[in-house]
Amino acid sequence: MPDDFNYPTLPGLLLATDLSARCDRPLERAKQLAGEFNVPLDVLTVAEAPQVPGEVLEWLDGDAGQDREQHAARTELAREFDGAGLQVHPRFAGGQVDDAILETAAALPGYLVVTGTSRKETLGHLILGSTVERLARNLAQPLLVVRRRVRGPYRSVLVATDCTPAARLALRTAARMFPDRRIVAYHAHAHAGLDARDEGATAQARVEQFIDECGLAPGARANVMAVVAGGKLEALLTRYVRDNDIDLAVLGLQAEPALKKLLMGSRSEHLLQDFICDTLLVPAGAQHGDG
Repeated sequence: MPDDFNYPTLPGLLLATDLSARCDRPLERAKQLAGEFNVPLDVLTVAEAPQVPGEVLEWLDGDAGQDREQHAARTELAREFDGAGLQVHPRFAGGQVDDAILETAAALPGYLVVTGTSRKETLGHLILGSTVERLARNLAQPLLVVRRRVRGPYRSVLVATDCTPAARLALRTAARMFPDRRIVAYHAHAHAGLDARDEGATAQARVEQFIDECGLAPGARANVMAVVAGGKLEALLTRYVRDNDIDLAVLGLQAEPALKKLLMGSRSEHLLQDFICDTLLVPAGAQHGDG
């Protein structure tokens, strides 16, 4: 296992989907990334307890009903990926969605897990909803939460940094996955000093040093730009993402108990829910490690 999660050695992607229209965006992004990285794509569908009368009839039909569902899913996947030139591996599981994703991901160490968000549906609670929240808490690999339509590869990437080990891992992950893309290392500092200009210059120098000490490849380092602003992180960061057409925001997650605070605290709730771009959550202590 490499000491970093990096795309040249990325073994594959795991997409969690129910193959409905609400999962189209994560599916299209997973297809694009699998092609870009030239890695297999495992597609997981989960058979939960029935939600509507038609599903009840299938559920009462036992194994025969599940076989029909799996056959239908395989047929749909075959049509979806026909001519795509990708290695696609259908996977099926039953029970709770988050349990099934975690169990499947554990059997695929190093895989990037891809899912989406929605306000109501099973696979897509809000970013702080039970499924995505539990995945972020327990996955041993990064989690990509897809929001936007796919209009090509990610062009611009932002990494939120506070110069902590979690931010270091997030920046290294982004730089190794996308070494030829523009990456913004964004840092917000409070106006604690009397001279905001001097404080900003000090913060800028600190972030530049932090980037230099992350051990990025020279080519990737040249594409990283430090952006420092004074004020509240939530408002500044979400505005920067919107105004600068950021495609992907990368956030490092602290280990427990800080992770619980990060995911459930009001500050991060506003930050994550207000993002209009896709979000890559990189957990501390992940299987890819931090070297």
